[in-house]
Formats: sequence, structure tokens, C-alpha cells
Amino acid sequence: MGCCVSRESSPYPPPQPNNPNSSTRAFTASQPQSQSQLPRPSTNASSHSTSHRGGSRHGQPALAQHLNQPLKLHVWASRRRTWTRQELDHERTEFFDTRTTGREEIWLTLRAVLEILWAGGGPEDADGGIATAQMMLNASGITIPSGDLAVGGAYDATGQHYKLPEQIVSDPTNLAPSPEAPPHNDESDKDAESEEPDEDEILRRREEKGKAVVSTKDLMNVRCRLSDGPIPDLVVSIGKDDSVRLLAKKLLEEATLPPSKHIKIVYLGKVLRENQSLLAQGWKDDHVVNAMVFG
Repeated sequence: MGCCVSRESSPYPPPQPNNPNSSTRAFTASQPQSQSQLPRPSTNASSHSTSHRGGSRHGQPALAQHLNQPLKLHVWASRRRTWTRQELDHERTEFFDTRTTGREEIWLTLRAVLEILWAGGGPEDADGGIATAQMMLNASGITIPSGDLAVGGAYDATGQHYKLPEQIVSDPTNLAPSPEAPPHNDESDKDAESEEPDEDEILRRREEKGKAVVSTKDLMNVRCRLSDGPIPDLVVSIGKDDSVRLLAKKLLEEATLPPSKHIKIVYLGKVLRENQSLLAQGWKDDHVVNAMVFG
């Protein structure tokens, strides 16, 4: 017994003095294990985002894979206003003459397509010109996601959008009657003047007169690009005053296409009139014309 307190010896080491960093060391010691259990950033992030570059965002198709539906006629009735034939024709002309966005050649093609549909196609078109118009759209790389030019418009190969109001695309079913025009007494004269001799008859007359061979200075070479399969461009020689119909006929022979086929000549997005020459319709030397093959 004394003033000193005796302490029994312990087999365990004495406790370490208090250290404010001891909890930090304990956390740090366990940290590697917890980090291994934590989810790490995915190494596929770049590949995941890359896969969307060529694909789509929010379910939209890639730029190189535009949606395209077959062309169909737009049928509608006007509710807010009415048009006469003269008013509608004037508005359509003004619309295409004032386009400032998009590519000029695409607008020209769209106008040519609509001119075919407005006219109900040609004499040989039993479908109102749908097949002819569709082939022109395909040749120009124009797609229509809805199939209806008045619903969502059209897109070119670069993704540029071309919006078309419905009164531009087709006539309303309730088109107002036009004011009566004064009668013309020269209708029969106009019909007689518009009649063109058959191309076979023209060639026959040339042969009879010994002019089957046209003078070299009156000939011109026309490079034609056919839409029917992988046929290379054809160069056809015709007279400067020869009609587009004669050019189409020679193309059928040069391309060895069956007689059941027929060709329409398109230049700068416009279907050329068959009874006029290329030069009369603005064709320039060395320019390529498109030959749309049907049938």
C-alpha cells in the first residue's frame, strides 16, 4: 500500500495517443476497396456518341437516309379564301419567282414536277403524270417524307427543306369560276398553226428532196443522260432546227430501247416542249440534257 497505484501488465500493446487524423487514415485505408466497388465512367462513351453521329437523335433518321414515300396527289378544299384560275396561276408564278433559299435547280425541278401534275400528265400518262413526276424527283435526289408535297414539303440530297403551300401544289376542289372571256373567232386558225408535221414525214421529205444529210454547219452534238439503268451518256447529232421530239426518237434508237419505251427531254429542271427545238427553249452548247425513259 502506498501512494502509487499499481498497474497490471497487459499482453496487449498500449493504446496510441489520440490523433485527429486517425479517422482519416481509417477512411483512406478502406477507400481503395470502396473505389473498386464504385461505378467508373464508361469507356464506351466516345463510341456510344460516335454511333449516334451516323445514326439519329431522338429517333430521327440519319441525313443520308431521308424518309421518302411515293408521290401522291394532294386533294383539298379552300376554306378561308377562293381563287380563280387567273389568280392561282399568278400566285404560283410569283411564288417560284421569289424563292431565295434552297438550290435553284431543285426549285426548277419542283416547278417542272408540279407543271406536269397541274396539267394531269401527258397524253400517254394514264396516272395523271404521277410516274413522270416521280422519276424526275428521283433523278434529282428529291425526297418527300409524307409523299404529299403540301404536307411537310420536300428535301434535297443535302437535307435542305423546301416548303410548298397547298395552293401551289394543286388546285382546290372549290376553285372559283373565272370571268367569262369574250369569244375568239381565230381558234380554228390557232389550231391549224399549232399542228406540227410528223417527224417521220419530215425525214421522208428530206430524203425526197435529197437533203437527208444535213450540212455540217447546221448540226450540233447534244449530250444526253438517260434515266433508264446504268447507260452511259449518249451524244446525238441533230440539226439546229430539229425538234425535241426528233431528238427523243434518235435517243431511242441509239440506246437500243424497245419501241414500247418513250422519252421526255428535261433541261434545267423543265420538261421541254416536243414540237420546239432545243435552241428555241434556251439550250446552250455543251450543256447536258436529261432523258427520262418511261414505259
